[in-house]
Amino acid sequence: MADRTRAPGRRLLREVFRRRRRVLVAGLLAALAGQLGYLATPALVQRAVDDGLEAGAPGRTAGWALAVAGLALVVLAGGAVGERLTRRAANATAQDLRTRLLARAGDVDGAVTARFDRGDLASRAERDVLAVADWVDKLTYWTLALSTIVVVVPAVATLHPRLLIVTAVMAPLVVVTQLIFPPRYAAAAERLAGAHSRRSGAVEELLSAAGAVRGLGGTGRLVRRHAAASGDVTVHTLALARLAAWWASVPPSVPRLAIAAGLLTGGLAVLSGGLSIGGLIAYTSWMTMLTIALSFLVLLVSNRREAEVSGTRIAEVLGTGGGAAAGEAGGGANGSAEVGMTRPSREGAHPTGGHRHTPPTTGDAVLPERGDLLLDDLAARTGGGGEPTPPLRLTAAPGELVVLRGPVGSGKSSLLRVVARLDEPAAGVVRYGGVDVGRADRGEWWARIGYVPQRPLVLTGTVADNIRLGRDASGEEVAWAGRIAGADGFVRALPAGYETAVGERGTTLSGGQVQRLALARALLGRPRVLLLDDVTSAIDVGTERAILDRLRAELPDTAIVAVSHRTQLHDRADRVIDLRVPVTAGSIDG
Repeated sequence: MADRTRAPGRRLLREVFRRRRRVLVAGLLAALAGQLGYLATPALVQRAVDDGLEAGAPGRTAGWALAVAGLALVVLAGGAVGERLTRRAANATAQDLRTRLLARAGDVDGAVTARFDRGDLASRAERDVLAVADWVDKLTYWTLALSTIVVVVPAVATLHPRLLIVTAVMAPLVVVTQLIFPPRYAAAAERLAGAHSRRSGAVEELLSAAGAVRGLGGTGRLVRRHAAASGDVTVHTLALARLAAWWASVPPSVPRLAIAAGLLTGGLAVLSGGLSIGGLIAYTSWMTMLTIALSFLVLLVSNRREAEVSGTRIAEVLGTGGGAAAGEAGGGANGSAEVGMTRPSREGAHPTGGHRHTPPTTGDAVLPERGDLLLDDLAARTGGGGEPTPPLRLTAAPGELVVLRGPVGSGKSSLLRVVARLDEPAAGVVRYGGVDVGRADRGEWWARIGYVPQRPLVLTGTVADNIRLGRDASGEEVAWAGRIAGADGFVRALPAGYETAVGERGTTLSGGQVQRLALARALLGRPRVLLLDDVTSAIDVGTERAILDRLRAELPDTAIVAVSHRTQLHDRADRVIDLRVPVTAGSIDG
């Protein structure tokens, strides 16, 4: 990857450093103090040998030995504090980047999910985030390596001019090796990162689609696609490993040759009286330190370039699109997001029913606690960015049930997503209590509504975990929501009741059970407005009737807007809106 294409990654690394600069600067200073103590040790050993042992003075030798012990304590304290602080910053960086990626991937504009598949996003949230965090964790090593070079070169010069010449000859050779390997390594690392992303996508596709295509004989094709992607990863991994092996072996060998040359030069200087034995010992120690520092520096340059590549991939996601909620989590374009909100006093509920990760778009409008829901000439774009739906004017007062019906593609689900502020309207506004919802804080609106999509989401965890989705709710509150949604009966029949583990995507539950679980999730926050997208399609008519009766009895002030094709629900609705033609609320009364 060319330098210019890594510019977003470099900007991200600078931003990461700025966000943690206090902790990092403190850690780097502590590490520097410890390293300076480490670098001063050969000088003290030189004095102990020359002034103590050579002079036959045990007292001086003991004094210098105590000084070395004191420096050891400085090295210990500085290294421990520096490592602890930078590790803390690295962990915080990883958490922050994953949170921002999750929020951006769930943004209301759907730009990320349209551009990147889920496997690629998972790779960026794991492998690339870890690469950036590893760069943060290794910032102390930059301090150690650079301070070693700055201190050792002048120190060697004080010992003997010929030793400085040996060191000066070695340094350009190391620079040459650094110029040869880094660009090749960066390009290979980028190719490997892309291969990992493609394989992650193939794995996700294989796991999610295998059941659907098994009966069609398509499983073999998915397996072959995964095998090809895995083979590509192997090829690029081995290529990167070969390059890394050469890079890790050639540069460190140069200073080791310098040590051998220095021993020869220094030994001759000792024999001629130009250098003391203590000086030769100090030179050997310093050159060993320099060897280690240069070896680390080579690896650190590699680490930095990997972090730039990964940072660029992360920045691509964070900078994709430009939705109104670039820092928020919302639903994807596939209708799978859910809203199960808390009361407004529990600010910041996430649209999936948990807490939001970053502050949502703020507005200057204040939403009332109670009011009518009005869709004021509202239009939504149908799936795939198609033509907008005809303008719809609809009012749902507290306690009313309004049903939307229409053929496939008429925009029923799209309208509900716009009302939930998971998508932006093509035209018109949504009002609550007379206030434009689009001008209010998104979190305030989410705190007043519950939204259940056509394809509810079930995560790995217990039944109670799936109803709570991160919210604080007692067992009694969870059971209440389950009872209203008609889920309490089948849940209590499970081996551990509400603490029974369910498989990812609800593989251990039937379609009707998943729908009732999702409805309970939306009801947990006692919403003022409830948006239901055909959530009883897999439930028998009797159960559906009982759920609706409990809903209207327990939440008498909740306005319900439901999408349904069932005539039984139409018969119980206050109004039924037909979306096949432009209509005004009340044109068809139930």
